[in-house]
Amino acid sequence: MNIKNKLKSSIWKTPFFFIKSILVFIKLTRAGALILILNIEIIPKKLKFILRTFNFFIYKNDDEEIGSKLLKCLVELGPGYIKFGQALSTRSDLLGPEVTKHLKNLQNNIKPFSSLIAKEIIENETKLLINDIFMSFNETPIAAASVAQVHKGILKNGEKVAIKILRPKIEITLFRDFKFFYWTSKCIEFLIPEGKRLKLSQTVEVFSNISLNEINLTMEASAADELAENFKNHSNFRVPKIFWNLTSKKVLVLEYIEGIKIDDLPALKKYNHDINKITNISAEVFFLQVFRDGFFHGDMHPGNIFIDKKGKLIPIDFGIMGRLNSKDRQFLALLLTYLLDKNYKKVVEIHSEANMLGSDVSHEQLALAIRAISTPILNKPIGDISLAKLLGQILGLSKLYNIEIQSQFSLLQKTMLMAEGTARGLSPETNMWELSRPLIKKWIDETNDPFNILEEWFHKNKLILLKLPEIILKIDNLISKK
Repeated sequence: MNIKNKLKSSIWKTPFFFIKSILVFIKLTRAGALILILNIEIIPKKLKFILRTFNFFIYKNDDEEIGSKLLKCLVELGPGYIKFGQALSTRSDLLGPEVTKHLKNLQNNIKPFSSLIAKEIIENETKLLINDIFMSFNETPIAAASVAQVHKGILKNGEKVAIKILRPKIEITLFRDFKFFYWTSKCIEFLIPEGKRLKLSQTVEVFSNISLNEINLTMEASAADELAENFKNHSNFRVPKIFWNLTSKKVLVLEYIEGIKIDDLPALKKYNHDINKITNISAEVFFLQVFRDGFFHGDMHPGNIFIDKKGKLIPIDFGIMGRLNSKDRQFLALLLTYLLDKNYKKVVEIHSEANMLGSDVSHEQLALAIRAISTPILNKPIGDISLAKLLGQILGLSKLYNIEIQSQFSLLQKTMLMAEGTARGLSPETNMWELSRPLIKKWIDETNDPFNILEEWFHKNKLILLKLPEIILKIDNLISKK
């Protein structure tokens, strides 16, 4: 059963589900969640009116900051809400810097579970005693998040490793939270027809699917392995070694990375790392993941990227990965190119060709609206330009111009914001999109090359082509019998 059917079928089977949902809604409203939602431009007016009414009667107005109240509320509600808060912590464009500053504490500052439980899980999963696996095992975790915590250890052969261990009963807890998110989104789409354009339930499905994959650590190991395979010939980017013999659904053992976090500029300069080179590598790696491979690290905040002694970029934490098919990559490449070229008519054209516009939408008016929101952003100094924020602004036009929001781009936009923030932190005067632009243009030219298209067609249909002589022979035999 896929995630959509699982979420849908489970809602009606859960006792007291609606009562629990109402209580959660009240808690979030008292913490100020509706105030933040009401500031989002793409929320339909009818929905805003309903939410504003609820907020008037429920919100707890006191001197405490909304970010602080929301942080406490999400931690109290559980892992699913913490993960949701982690995603929001990167969206200062939606929530503002003060709120996201508080929500960033959800990244790795969650209370850890007992080291005794951690060791018990390792022994149950590996069928080995801790002392038979490790020369040393640090009982104090080096990181604790909503889904898992990480301990440092040294194997019997002397290799340093990071041991990621899932929280007990995390799958049941997370799924319970996602049911609430899904039910809420379906209620909004039912009660407010305009809300269907936001594709909230599809976004919840994507978010749930990604998060539930994250709690299967063999899937995370597999994702890391695929990323390593994609970059096996890259000299400046590598993925930590996976210890498959010690990895299971609940335990992941990886090479321990000793390096400098990519945002620690004083340390990078102290050890004579070339900041411009690191910035260029970051832009190139992002391009290769998104456009060449269609498989990208979806949680590339600075805490998840290290620089080793040789200046190589090394990512960690592969629980959140995104995929884009060839059609999506083509659309994105053209969109970014046309925005940088300020060719707004072409921006509208590709939306239309992708069937993302209503039949009654005026292309001229939409192009004018995109120009109006793009010009202030694209006319900024080169280092201040944010295409991720611009894409968010274009999504904000969905309500006025009946643009179909594509849920598969929601994770990518979050990743783009992280990538831009990282690049800007390294080199404020550099725009990662200008660095990527020649690569994107080359990729567009190559993917539209007739010979490459023909080669791809032959690759996709090679099984049919191999059977073609057999099919022709059978047809010939049938004709002969007649």
